[in-house]
Amino acid sequence: MLKKWSHLIGYCMLVFSSQLLWVTFSPITSDVAILMNTSVGNIGTLAALFPIIYIFVAFPAGRWLDTHFKLALGFGAITVGLGAIARLFFPFHYMGQLIIQVVMAIGQPFIINAFATYSSRYFPKENRPLAISLSSASLFLGVIFAMALSPIIFAKGGLMQVHILFAIPAVLSMVWVLHTLINREMNKEATQKSFIEVKLGDLFKDKFLWILSGLLAIGLGIFDVLSTWVEPLFQEYDIPGTVSGPLLAIMLVSGIISSTFLPNLVAKKDMRRTYMTITLLVTASAFIALALWQAIPWVILWFVATGFLLLAGLPVVMDWAEIHFDVSQQGTAVGFLMLTSHVGGVIMIYIVKIFLSPPYLALGLLALITLSGLLLTRLLPKHENPV
Repeated sequence: MLKKWSHLIGYCMLVFSSQLLWVTFSPITSDVAILMNTSVGNIGTLAALFPIIYIFVAFPAGRWLDTHFKLALGFGAITVGLGAIARLFFPFHYMGQLIIQVVMAIGQPFIINAFATYSSRYFPKENRPLAISLSSASLFLGVIFAMALSPIIFAKGGLMQVHILFAIPAVLSMVWVLHTLINREMNKEATQKSFIEVKLGDLFKDKFLWILSGLLAIGLGIFDVLSTWVEPLFQEYDIPGTVSGPLLAIMLVSGIISSTFLPNLVAKKDMRRTYMTITLLVTASAFIALALWQAIPWVILWFVATGFLLLAGLPVVMDWAEIHFDVSQQGTAVGFLMLTSHVGGVIMIYIVKIFLSPPYLALGLLALITLSGLLLTRLLPKHENPV
């Protein structure tokens, strides 16, 4: 059993490392700016590059995963592993770190967009929801590890120590994934179809793709908004800024826990539409509840509930894409889903910015946007059997 799943550990570690390297500088921005003799804004750019570049690379990365899966995922693995090593040669050089971040940001979509394609190529149908769930949990785990460990390691050993320790899982996962791609046979179905030409016209005529894109844009957009504006939002309610980081951490931990088992359970019960409906209702209720009362325990309760359902929605969407779309279309479909979700997140961030004060306007707007997703869930099939 362990041998059957061992290669997934390498892929999950690669996903984890891609997020670890993305968020490395975010919790130590001011200190790194001093060491690199540059501005705080420039250090912030090192992290901001990833979602920006993702928008441009997501779709072509998905196409390449469909037509040349091993080369595409191998490329992503190499950018992460070699990028982490390259950091060690330019630890305090801003331009060097900027170039390295650009390269790793280009490689990231080749890794993240492979959730569905990796599971369909290496696992039987009954194991794919769990494989996608574990991959998604690794995504969130990488972010929270970077946010928690980067300041601690920096305080004890400096920036070079951060680079060294963060490079270890990146290099190990690169070698592990490349070994899998070279030596492990894919499913016969995937091997036969991996070079079929994907007809983009037919793919984009499928209204299911657009509905799922809208729902994922709302879900990840909400998380992006909270990650960006939670501190100024709650400062309006006289909640100290020091609470904001722990709130997001609690939300992430809750989502990591649920992502390991909830999507698999939803898939077995074939309750994907019901799950999305419940998630939207609970999330909208959370924003209304927070607008009405801001006691810290009350806020924590709703952040836990929202994180538990909302973040597990990503693997649920990826699993639905895996069973709905042909194996030769999955990378392209997921690439489009991730592209629209990132664009949606950016749009929501700037719309909510206008309504930050008074804060109940922003929370009310988020509740309204969330509830609008219910119109999309009504257009989804109640059940979906694997094709």
